[in-house]
Amino acid sequence: MKKVLTSIFAIAVAEIAMAQVNDPKVWGWNFPMYMDINVEAGQQVLSCHRHYFENVKEGDGVVKKSMLWYDTEVVTPGKEKTVVNEYGDKIEVPNTLIIPLAKEAKAKKGDILLTHSKYHEMQRAIVIDASTPTEPVVCFLDDDWPGKVDSPSLPEKLKGEKLKAGSFNVLKDGSFDSGAQVTYKSGNDWKFGKVLHVNGDKVLLSVFANRIDCVSKDQCTIVPFKEKIKKGDKVWVLSSDAYESGYTVVEVDMEHGHIWTQAEGSKYTYCHGLGEVTKVIK
Repeated sequence: MKKVLTSIFAIAVAEIAMAQVNDPKVWGWNFPMYMDINVEAGQQVLSCHRHYFENVKEGDGVVKKSMLWYDTEVVTPGKEKTVVNEYGDKIEVPNTLIIPLAKEAKAKKGDILLTHSKYHEMQRAIVIDASTPTEPVVCFLDDDWPGKVDSPSLPEKLKGEKLKAGSFNVLKDGSFDSGAQVTYKSGNDWKFGKVLHVNGDKVLLSVFANRIDCVSKDQCTIVPFKEKIKKGDKVWVLSSDAYESGYTVVEVDMEHGHIWTQAEGSKYTYCHGLGEVTKVIK
C-alpha cells in the first residue's frame, strides 16, 4: 500500500510540474523548460532578453510575445537554470533559453556562423576572411541590405565586420544546429523558423516577429545555406512570416552570402541573406 501511495504521489508531482511547464504564463511551449547545456563561467552565450521574465512576472502569456536574443556571459552555470551577465545585470535564465557559443571555434572562408552583431542581437553570418580563424571577418545574413545591386551603400556592407574569439558557432549545412533555417507547412503557408534547440522529435524555433514556436521535427524542411542558386532561377523567397513563390533571381553574390530577386510583374529588386531564398519547397 505504501508503494502504491508513493507512486500516486510521484505521478501527482509530475503532473503538477508538467502543468506548470505548460502554463502559458510560465512556459507556453510543449518543449522542456530545463535542459543541461554544459557551459562554464566566463563562456559567451546567446540568451533570451530580460523582458521574457518581465512578461512572466506581470502574468502575461508569453507565446505571442517577442523574444529577443542577445550575447551574454555565463556567471554561474546550472543544470536547469544559468545565471548570465546581461550588460551588468545578473539574470537567471532557464537553460532552454540559452544557446552556448563555442569557446575555441575556428572558421574557414565561406563558413556560415551563428553569432551576434555589434549591436548584440543574435545573427547568422558568412565568413569572407578567415586570416585569423578565431576572429573571422563576416557579412551578416539577417541584416537589411540594399535592394539594388548598384546601391552606393552596398560597398560598406561588403567590407564586413570582425568577430571576437568565442563569439560564434560554425553551422553544418543540413543539420538541426541552433541557428539553422527551416520551413514548415502551416495551413496553406510555408512558415519559417530559426532553430533554437532540439529535444527528441520537438524543435524549438524563433519565428516571425521574434516569437517562439515548437513544432515536430518531421514537419521541418531545412533550408540549405549553400543551395545551388543561379541568376534566372525561379525561387521561393522569405516574405514577412512565410516563403512565397513567384520570384526570379537577378543577381547572386555567394561570397558575401546574398541574393537579389524580383517578383513577377514588379520592377523592384530585393536582397536576401542565404537561407531566405530557396528551391527546396515543392
